[in-house]
Amino acid sequence: MQSFALVIEYLTGYAVATDPGTRERPEWPPHPARIFMALAAAHFETDGPPEQKRAERDALEWLATLPSPDIYVPNHSVRDVLDVYVPVNDQKSGEALAKRSRQPRVFPRVHVGSEPVRLIWNVEPQLYSTYLESLKSVCRYVTRVGHSSSLVWMRIEDHATVPAATHTADQLHGEYSLRRTHAGAVFKLEQAYNGPAIEAFHALDKQRNLAKGKEKTRLKAIIDAQFPQGEPKSQYPSFSIRTNYRRIEPLTPDVPHSLFDPNVIVLAEAEDAQQTFGLESTSLVVTALRKSILSKSPQPLPAWVSGHESNGEKLQSGDHMALIPLAFVRGPYADGHLMGAGIVFPKSISHAERARVLSGILFDEENNEPAILPLQMGRAGVWKIARQTSPPHQQTLKAENYTKASETWASVTPVMLDRMPKADRLKDPVGWREQTAGIIALSCVNIGLPEPTSVRVEKTPFFTGSLRAMPGQGGFPLLKQGRFQVHAMLTFSEPVAGPVLIGAGRFRGYGLCRPWRDEQ
Repeated sequence: MQSFALVIEYLTGYAVATDPGTRERPEWPPHPARIFMALAAAHFETDGPPEQKRAERDALEWLATLPSPDIYVPNHSVRDVLDVYVPVNDQKSGEALAKRSRQPRVFPRVHVGSEPVRLIWNVEPQLYSTYLESLKSVCRYVTRVGHSSSLVWMRIEDHATVPAATHTADQLHGEYSLRRTHAGAVFKLEQAYNGPAIEAFHALDKQRNLAKGKEKTRLKAIIDAQFPQGEPKSQYPSFSIRTNYRRIEPLTPDVPHSLFDPNVIVLAEAEDAQQTFGLESTSLVVTALRKSILSKSPQPLPAWVSGHESNGEKLQSGDHMALIPLAFVRGPYADGHLMGAGIVFPKSISHAERARVLSGILFDEENNEPAILPLQMGRAGVWKIARQTSPPHQQTLKAENYTKASETWASVTPVMLDRMPKADRLKDPVGWREQTAGIIALSCVNIGLPEPTSVRVEKTPFFTGSLRAMPGQGGFPLLKQGRFQVHAMLTFSEPVAGPVLIGAGRFRGYGLCRPWRDEQ
């Protein structure tokens, strides 16, 4: 399928627009609805032959009905938000204008440099060729997106020059949650502007000011009858429907990947959560999350969700989702407390299938917000989590901590061995370690990775904030009685990409690894 793109190049190198949720944060990337409103404003504020304006309107109405576009988001950096004291312009009387007070304002901005943002639609040429020239005509009159200092050059690119998108719409996964348009958007903007009523009021008001006597009284009566609420105003246009966007993770052929998809769903601790849990609660949290998903999933349960075949036996015909803890580890102040959880999918499960099963669980359609999941953990209490739909400020909640390619990986939670070594751990510790390392190396092969060149086995954790591999002295509880748990450091001959989940407990939060840095 062919593509065309709407290109937004920021002429000053900065995008200045306020997030609709808070004035302290910039809106980035620009929401498709904001781009559409800039196009609509350019259309309504410029003159032209009637047939040209009609064609422009038809093009905008068609654009509003298209599915959410893919987005190319360039490299950027968010600037610190500072208070700026701005003179107030709406004070009355000449003396007030001469002695205007200054009020604090903020203008959150993002540095984007010279590389533009692109909204990319995959549409057959015969569908968009009718409207392309009219869209180009409107783009020529767009001067800004957001604040008046956010100057842009907007244009259309056809399929021959459109680069690959960095983000795609995905209601289930969400790095960004962006407002979008819908059918009837142009009419909605017209209604919000309320132009005919405003023009009619001012025309009558002007006549009344020029009239005298009975005519003045008559015109006042007409104004009062037609506009009982007084002077009509324009309403600020709003688009409340949102689409989530996930990053398109390119799978570099030269880098080996595990069977797990790097697009991890992050569930962050809810703001009103009254309890905090640590890594030692991994099994409790994962079990409660799994029960919540199973109880709310469409029936019959897909095998990739339940982990079982239709006859109830352990799944052998494919892979299933894994649940992982997201804990504060690594660094001098790391204490291992849980800041969220993650849902990891096999790459074999399509995004459409994931959304079919989980979107109703993780998304509250009635309020257009992520749903709060209260995890019931018996006497341990309740832990509330919700899907993260915007880039997290906490480093712990960034999925790239567990997906970025690295030659060396170390376990955050202990690896539960697939089978027991034949050597006796006490009588033959060297043989036991060698056999354990071999078992763990085979676990790497089982998830699609090459065999590591070395495996280091320890009882104590490698990452600050983690716990000892076995119970006692603040260690991890046994995930399964009779199985041994160890911490492991894996070294490969080349960088490999995650997620890296190994061992018999990999679907339940154990055997979770992350890249190891020498400075650790």
